[in-house]
Amino acid sequence: MRLIFVNRVYAPSEAATAQLLTDLAPALAEHRWEVHVITSGAAGLPACESSTGVTIHRTAPPRFSIRPLRRILQYAAFLRGARRQLARLAAPDALIVLMTDPPMLAVAATFVGLRRGARVVQWIQDIYPEIVPATIGAWSAVPLAPLRWVRNRAWRAADRCVTLSDGMRAVVDAQLGFPRSCRVIPNWAPRELETAPPPAAVAAQRATWGLTDKFVVAYSGNLGRVHEFDTVLAAAARLQSCRDIVFLFAGGGARFPAVRDDARQRQLANTVFVETQPRSNLAVSLAAADVHLVTLRPGFERLVFPSKVAGVLAAARPLLFVGPEGSEIAPLVTQHDCGAVVANGDAAALAGQILHLRAGRSRWQQQGQNARAVYARRYVLAEAVTAWERLLHELMAGT
Repeated sequence: MRLIFVNRVYAPSEAATAQLLTDLAPALAEHRWEVHVITSGAAGLPACESSTGVTIHRTAPPRFSIRPLRRILQYAAFLRGARRQLARLAAPDALIVLMTDPPMLAVAATFVGLRRGARVVQWIQDIYPEIVPATIGAWSAVPLAPLRWVRNRAWRAADRCVTLSDGMRAVVDAQLGFPRSCRVIPNWAPRELETAPPPAAVAAQRATWGLTDKFVVAYSGNLGRVHEFDTVLAAAARLQSCRDIVFLFAGGGARFPAVRDDARQRQLANTVFVETQPRSNLAVSLAAADVHLVTLRPGFERLVFPSKVAGVLAAARPLLFVGPEGSEIAPLVTQHDCGAVVANGDAAALAGQILHLRAGRSRWQQQGQNARAVYARRYVLAEAVTAWERLLHELMAGT
């Protein structure tokens, strides 16, 4: 049966949703699905090609770009192109999976597929537009209400919705006003993390970053607007006298420059900032840390579920979560004893947890092993493929 994924990014992009789809689509193709991916085009990439069993259809990029409007123009160009491609590919025997990049993809594409008799699944990675008021203020909720209404209309029309966590599913059900056929399928860690990297490669990476003989507290991945860093930097300030403790920020994102500048203004000599690591080096870079940080601002706990959680667990390192207790990450960490939970703003508690882990190597190792066990049970690609196949076969059977 024909399976069509729609997302703005795909390989060779290494954006988070591109990596997820670049894992899942070929895996389903190996299970004899006819898999297509509609994604955005870029210079040097063919408009259509087959790779790893997947047929990739790329939309035409914008012909011109005015810098202040670049993102909007890119989104608009992709949505127009995706609708055309979807109209051509969709048929009564097709299953369409819409991701959430760009944010209102469901509004633009759902009814194109339904009009052609296809079944539609909403794969919800982030809940927009609710993220906007949580980011810039509640005042924006009113002008965004029409977007929420048309988004809900698309969700209701779809055959299934898929979220990453129970909290996100609760938001979807609440917006729809009735229990929906909403499935929770967690994101997984990149398949490269299934095997631990050689110790020599990890040691070489630490030496490259000047971290030999250091206790490394790392934040790896996107430094986005939903993440919180004031508590982390305040903890780094408290630990400046501990010359062997270093805070490593490896990534990018909207807040990366601001966090780096803030660390410089605070004169935090125990912070190191490096660029986003390529996927080919991800296992080594994650293993180069002793402890990993995951942060979340209050108000986002049911709107997102950071994908970096799976990577930290796969790396067999303790996870220090800085965020609201209402997030599902908090009980995940405490129930499985794979790290610690610190409230937003409690820099003293975060510094204390770091010192505790540094001082107790046996405790550090045990929590790392516990983290790896959680990964093996919940966040491997094979488990996700099984869950997706179960869902898709239900749709084929009309159940």
